Amino acid sequence: MQWERKSLYKQISQVTGVSGKHISILRELKGSIVPEALPEVCAKIRKTARGGDAKAQCVMGFLCCIGYAEKRGRKNLNGGAVGRLDAPRGAKGQLFYAIGDDYFPVTGEHQDLEEAAYWYRRSAAHGLDSAQMLYGDCLFSGEGVEPDIGMAISLYFKSYQQGNAYACRRLGDCSYLGIGMSQDMERAVNFFRKAARLGCRDALWRLGDIYYQGEGVERNAMMAEAFYEDAAEAGVASAMCMIGDMYFYGVHSELAKEPEGGRTLDGKQIRESLEEQPAEGMEDYEQAVKWYKKSARREDEWGLFALGMCFYFGKGVTQSYKKAVKYFLRAAAYGCPDALWRLASCYYNGIGTKKNKKKAYKYYRAAVELYGIYGENDM
Repeated sequence: MQWERKSLYKQISQVTGVSGKHISILRELKGSIVPEALPEVCAKIRKTARGGDAKAQCVMGFLCCIGYAEKRGRKNLNGGAVGRLDAPRGAKGQLFYAIGDDYFPVTGEHQDLEEAAYWYRRSAAHGLDSAQMLYGDCLFSGEGVEPDIGMAISLYFKSYQQGNAYACRRLGDCSYLGIGMSQDMERAVNFFRKAARLGCRDALWRLGDIYYQGEGVERNAMMAEAFYEDAAEAGVASAMCMIGDMYFYGVHSELAKEPEGGRTLDGKQIRESLEEQPAEGMEDYEQAVKWYKKSARREDEWGLFALGMCFYFGKGVTQSYKKAVKYFLRAAAYGCPDALWRLASCYYNGIGTKKNKKKAYKYYRAAVELYGIYGENDM
């Protein structure tokens, strides 16, 4: 998970692009996750939204998405609504809503995706770029409306043409995967580069993956690490996990660790020294654990799983099956298939926990459903 606790005001301004400068009543939400003034603020924003204010409509949609607005109970606002939230659950069953390049918690009691889609659609009709992107998300995944990928792509393009970084990144995803448009790695790379320049930190991590795998570009571990470094510095947990992987498997760059004037080189400086080659075969488990812990602290499922594997095999830490199971459980709560499989094996064999074939079967089944195939893990 890439979500970190922020005030409701910061969530609104980051996702919708609307701040207290645009709607003065929003200033009353500063300072806490769920301010006492929220009901009054929501009522005023709804009134403003009904009056046709595009920014208020977009904010209203977001508040409905994360469960803070009073539920209206209206149905079929955009035809046959499905009202599905396609997002993972946290370690304690906490529901998260995927948006932008973060995950936000659904903590309110009145989450209403149908009404959210309704307000996003109205705001998008006014041409607000963030609303176009958000309503595109609803159409893409069927959140509150019937899915329509073609229309979602069209809205992403409109939003991107206005300079929306997240919409640009989504177009990169669609080009990369061949969803809603033909698969084109070169085009995907261009979209990700533009998104990064526009300020989408997640695009940096995606560029790192592309250079690491050599998809659409010549494989270059040095460039990959440079983008991962930039993304990690911006707070992207997945990038932190990937840097950990590079240390774990010995494909990290020694240049990234060498001090210059008393400081570590950043991604830009690394990219400027591409003649240097990664130090392959130089595993550094302690550094890997350091990065995995950073990722795990932000609840990234793969960072949690990787940290669990380090404890399982005693790589960079003192071996502890009990701690391994603890991290596998946290990663599995977010839907990490590898963690589910490892948990099943631990419960089946009584590793780090008591034997429990019933739980083992439960986790094996969940893993198989996510994999689609059985995989190669041993029981």
